[in-house]
Amino acid sequence: MKNASRISMLVLLGMVLVFTGCAKKTKKDVQVLQAQVGAITDELVRLDQSLQETKSALQSEESNYSKLQGELGVSKSRISSLKEEESVIRGIYRTPSGFELPSIAIQKALKNAGYYKGTLDGKIGPQTRQAVEAFQRDQGLQPDGVVGRETWSKLKAYGESIK
Repeated sequence: MKNASRISMLVLLGMVLVFTGCAKKTKKDVQVLQAQVGAITDELVRLDQSLQETKSALQSEESNYSKLQGELGVSKSRISSLKEEESVIRGIYRTPSGFELPSIAIQKALKNAGYYKGTLDGKIGPQTRQAVEAFQRDQGLQPDGVVGRETWSKLKAYGESIK
């Protein structure tokens, strides 16, 4: 039995030595993994901060975009108004597509057709536009208040003389 005991002791001692070495290797592996997890955690924190900065910058740019859109709308409206004023000054009515007519001719034709009750002043204002829309509706045209080629082709027949 002594030999069996010695063999058991030697096997046990060998196992302790093997496991002790494994424990040291495992401890090193755990330390390496902990360092990697720490590095990944640091990177996640950095990426989260970067994401928050990007979101903030995006919100700022969206706000600037909205502001510029509003300013663009105001500018377009002002340009349209100035073009209309220019046309009144020159006595020429110009559609957005570039079709031009003497403003007074439009008013005369509308008056002759019974749609315009105002003064023939050559100014295309709200009263003239309302008359144009009414004429367009009665003629089966899109009532947009703009005297384009199609509207004028039907309205010019009334432009001969004032009733």
